[in-house]
Amino acid sequence: MAALIALITLSIFSLIALYLVFTSATSVRISDNYESEVQASYAAKAGLNHTRDILEGLNFNDLLKGPDGTYDSGASYMAQARTFSFRNLMSWATARSLNVLDPTSDLSAIPDDGLVNTGKLGGTNGTVLIPLTGIAQTASNPYGSGTITTSRYFVKVSDNNGEATELAGDASDNPFFDGDSVIIVRSIGVAQTVREFVAGTIRRNSVAVVESRFRRRQTFALDAPLVVQGDSIAPSASNMFNGNSFSLDGGGSNYGIATIDTNTSNGTTPTSSVMSNLDPNQYDNITGNGIEPSVSDITGTVGADQDKSLLLSQEYLYNFAFNVVPAFADAVYQGDQSWSGGSAPDMGFMDGTLPYNDPSQRPKTIFVNGDLNVSGDISGGGILVITGKFSGSGHFHYDGIILVIGEGDCDLSGLNYGIYGGLYVVNVQNVGGVISFGTPKLTVSGNSEITMNSANIMMGINMLPAAQLSWREIHSDTDP
Repeated sequence: MAALIALITLSIFSLIALYLVFTSATSVRISDNYESEVQASYAAKAGLNHTRDILEGLNFNDLLKGPDGTYDSGASYMAQARTFSFRNLMSWATARSLNVLDPTSDLSAIPDDGLVNTGKLGGTNGTVLIPLTGIAQTASNPYGSGTITTSRYFVKVSDNNGEATELAGDASDNPFFDGDSVIIVRSIGVAQTVREFVAGTIRRNSVAVVESRFRRRQTFALDAPLVVQGDSIAPSASNMFNGNSFSLDGGGSNYGIATIDTNTSNGTTPTSSVMSNLDPNQYDNITGNGIEPSVSDITGTVGADQDKSLLLSQEYLYNFAFNVVPAFADAVYQGDQSWSGGSAPDMGFMDGTLPYNDPSQRPKTIFVNGDLNVSGDISGGGILVITGKFSGSGHFHYDGIILVIGEGDCDLSGLNYGIYGGLYVVNVQNVGGVISFGTPKLTVSGNSEITMNSANIMMGINMLPAAQLSWREIHSDTDP
């Protein structure tokens, strides 16, 4: 009996021990899987954030085609490129089994289409900013010196094929041509976990996939070299226009001066303000679109455009100037500024006759929270945002977009201005928490020359942060 009881007791303890071992192993797997899932999720989000930060200045078509600027135009590949699965840089099975420490061999056969890059220039491929092999996330080694790779993220850019807005701009639905300034960015996060071999497939990693849509808003794709917005316009100096040496040239397709009416319900219009301040002998100083003086109200076309209609929102303009721009600008200057000749800060350089990714291009976004007075010989290129009064004397050459948003006061009477791109002036103020439009002020005289340059404007537009329209997490059984 004693022996029998001992055997039964031993059997029970053995079963308990086996259960504890099994439970411990399962707990380790659960814990490790959870940890790797969190690491993969954070890696995927890091890839999306990285992409959002480096989209400024990049061309969407270059991103779709990859660094070599080419793609397989065969019917089979084009059909594949229109599918949702094409948005992933690799298949789910590959992501679960690849070598996180060195995924080179696992991904060597994948095309470079959709890799984030600077765009092909001549015969030179673009510089890849997020490589095909991804970017490793590292942490301090808890068991020794140095670091260990905990996860890795991979990013691919694709088009929003088949959607109405895309087809409107790209009737052929080419997945390597952007028709509506919208792209889709998918980021795959991969982190090592307990290795398993199931049904002939090796599973080494946890995988997380996130996706966002980004839109390059055309809000400030100005329709004239000079756009003034308000219910009416007042002179900044004694007169709005002086002399016969100034030039406002919109070219063959754009007006010389375009106005946007912030209150269409009354009889006052900004166009009438401009016309009433023009002498007949100054009509030929404002040219464009085949008419003289080339002055037109564009309120209707602005309101009908998805992006440009944001100009009719005083809240949007105020937030853009005082909150959005300072967050991404290359240089921020608080308070009134007076810049002259050689003492002026570096305002960048841009040339619309060269490709946007030419090595000589170095456009900058400059933000001045206050008045800006320039004098002497100063040049720059990119985006210049001024919340106070813009004035000065001497020669000033600028390629790009100048946005005078805030006081909306622009006095070009003392300068030999050369603005090649576009100038936008609007008075929008915050008084006691209430944001409202006011009366902009404008004076143009001397040898001021403002010439429409669409290439410079588009390069400036590309410098603005892309708007993130959506965010979602993707699962293999729920895509799309």
